[in-house]
Amino acid sequence: MKTALLAPLAMLIVAGCSQPDATNTAAAAPADASQGSAVAANTRPDGSIIDESKPHEHTEANAHDKPMGDMAMMTPAAGDSAATKGYKQSMMKMMQGMPPYTGDADVDFNKQMRTHHLAAIDMGKVQLANGKDAQSRALAIKIIADQKREVAQIDAWLQKRGQ
Repeated sequence: MKTALLAPLAMLIVAGCSQPDATNTAAAAPADASQGSAVAANTRPDGSIIDESKPHEHTEANAHDKPMGDMAMMTPAAGDSAATKGYKQSMMKMMQGMPPYTGDADVDFNKQMRTHHLAAIDMGKVQLANGKDAQSRALAIKIIADQKREVAQIDAWLQKRGQ
């Protein structure tokens, strides 16, 4: 799968957000040596101020207050649309299904990515069941096919190594 397609999904997963926001892209930017760390922790690279009272404003200062972006935020709620419930369920399934780390960078990468790819497949299926936009549906079909191919590749790699 192309990196450009993974970046938004990866940001959602790492941040644990249920809503994408352009402000997330700069959350973990390193501090400029000329700025104090307090300033860097509360600003984006473009100089705009981060509002840490907003749950989607992930920064070094608030990143660990709620592990994985507060799992409760990913729990389907009564008022959620069918699509939102499906997306939240796929995220919860992924987060709860992440395998333990082994300390072997190659094995951990493959095992973690396998779980991540399965979530992408689930999210694609939710899109197809609920979405109407032709471009989004086409992308979901492509993601499902690409991720299934990559899961098979990962499975073969893991099996070859007795994992």
